[in-house]
Amino acid sequence: MGMDKYKVLLVDDSPDDRFFEKTFLERSSKFIVIGEARDGQEAIDYLQGGGEVPDLILLDLKMPRKNGFDVLQWIRSLNPGRLTVAILSGSSLAEDITQSMALGAHAYFKKASSREEQEKMIVDIEKLLEERKNS
Repeated sequence: MGMDKYKVLLVDDSPDDRFFEKTFLERSSKFIVIGEARDGQEAIDYLQGGGEVPDLILLDLKMPRKNGFDVLQWIRSLNPGRLTVAILSGSSLAEDITQSMALGAHAYFKKASSREEQEKMIVDIEKLLEERKNS
């Protein structure tokens, strides 16, 4: 694995959404999905488990047990270093976007339905990761 591969943790309660996210991420040579979580509690458990640390978390907001806001608050309570968190949600409500960014999300994306939207999102995520790596 080259240094230009970004390790991704997918956090979404929808198995279909995780499948499609993984599929469109793997179209890019820059991403490798290292883990999946079905809700915020599983994401926290994964991150506390001492396994492979992701470079990027793609985080849904509306999930059972712990939602995306809970995960953002938990991550913020740590010193996450280079960890990049991008919200990937079905919601385009201004208050969800505002709260996500206030809690430390680095980007907010509406779930993409078309291949063109997915490809634009991949480019935007790659740019975000490059900017953070070089800052």
